[in-house]
Amino acid sequence: MENVITQILEIEKQCAEEVEKAERGYRKKIEVYKNTIEEKKAREFALIITEGNERLAQALEQAQKQTEAELLASTEDNEKLYQYPALNEEIKEKIISILLAI
Repeated sequence: MENVITQILEIEKQCAEEVEKAERGYRKKIEVYKNTIEEKKAREFALIITEGNERLAQALEQAQKQTEAELLASTEDNEKLYQYPALNEEIKEKIISILLAI
């Protein structure tokens, strides 16, 4: 009987060692996979940030060009008013007539 108990304990010990060995192997695989996923996540975040920054830079550049164009047009309009006093007077008269018609 004692011999049977010893054999059972030995088998349990061997099984426990095999289970522990398998768990260590899977822990390593899981850690490697986790690191791979974390690296991929970091690359994807960096890519998203880079693309966002590029779109923002393009939008700012486009807005700046549009602002410059509008400023130039406004400046040209102001210069025309000063170059053509008769046009300036005509515009004033039309504004006054519109206001009086209201």
